[in-house]
Amino acid sequence: MNLALIISQIFFNFTVALTIIFFGILCSVVVYHLIMIVKELEKLSKNINHASAELAERIGDIIDRLSELPILSYFLGKRTRNRKK
Repeated sequence: MNLALIISQIFFNFTVALTIIFFGILCSVVVYHLIMIVKELEKLSKNINHASAELAERIGDIIDRLSELPILSYFLGKRTRNRKK
């Protein structure tokens, strides 16, 4: 009877130790993948920010070119008003 309790306790401790090791490895893999996902999202965010800045510059260039046309310069041109009357 006493030997059966000792063997069952050793088996239980061994099983618990293996379970803790397994979950530790699993958590490490999940954290590693989360870090990689965050890095990719950061790269994507920088690319989108760069692309939007480029797009804003191009739109500004298009508006400047359109404002040089005589017909559209009335609508798109920059109006300077003299406030010192």
